[in-house]
Amino acid sequence: MRADARPDAEELRRKVAVYHEYYRTYGKAKEAFLAGHIDDIEAFHFTYDDPDLGLALVALCASMYDEPDFLFLVAAGPLEDILRKPDQDILARVLAEARKNARFRWMLTGIFLHAISDVARPEIVRAIGMMTEGDPMPPK
Repeated sequence: MRADARPDAEELRRKVAVYHEYYRTYGKAKEAFLAGHIDDIEAFHFTYDDPDLGLALVALCASMYDEPDFLFLVAAGPLEDILRKPDQDILARVLAEARKNARFRWMLTGIFLHAISDVARPEIVRAIGMMTEGDPMPPK
């Protein structure tokens, strides 16, 4: 999947940067930040409505940031949401990305397997293979 090839890639990179800043903000400042950026942040919270957008956001997060905690937040949030009820095309795209991108495959170890569809679960387990969340984060 080439998120960078999307016509809205620049806008999506901006949304990823906003979401990352939101992740790094604490306390009352986090509430204020959310209020000022709600549309950008909600794009991450409703990926099940637009799995194409969600998959692009996840891929951009993986390519833009090197923070394991942030990437696992994205895995257990938007990526997991995409896999709750994926159609065959989305599942195939997730699996293809996992095959060619070790970092993306590593992020799959951060999802809660019980939270994804029964159809997706064995495919994701097979894609992850022996990789675990405790393994070092692969390079970009």
